[in-house]
Amino acid sequence: MTGNIVRTVIAAAIGIAVAFGLVWLAQYVGSEISPAEYDTATGEILIPIGSTVALIIGWFLATFAGSWLAMRVSGGTGAGWVVAGAVIGAALYTAVDFADTWWIMALGVAVPLAAAWLAQRAAATVTA
Repeated sequence: MTGNIVRTVIAAAIGIAVAFGLVWLAQYVGSEISPAEYDTATGEILIPIGSTVALIIGWFLATFAGSWLAMRVSGGTGAGWVVAGAVIGAALYTAVDFADTWWIMALGVAVPLAAAWLAQRAAATVTA
């Protein structure tokens, strides 16, 4: 019993590390494709839509990869949903910190949930 819990915790930690690394990579690619601009008149940083799209795609890919890996390593589904919760928490924290619009916050919840659900289905088909 204890070995299974330890395995699940380690799987969740690895999945979170993979997911956060992939989110960072998506943000980097997005900023390279369409960099933010500084508006000298207002002092605002203007983030182009290309960077936002790259981030949303990154949320999906990162959650899917991290959740799938955690589910496969742990042998259950709980670790994958923990990864999704971590990505959701980070997405909401960042959205609130940067005062993003409501739809970014909604996507910050919906996209990782959909990715984790698909990862659960993909992990189940591999084990079956």
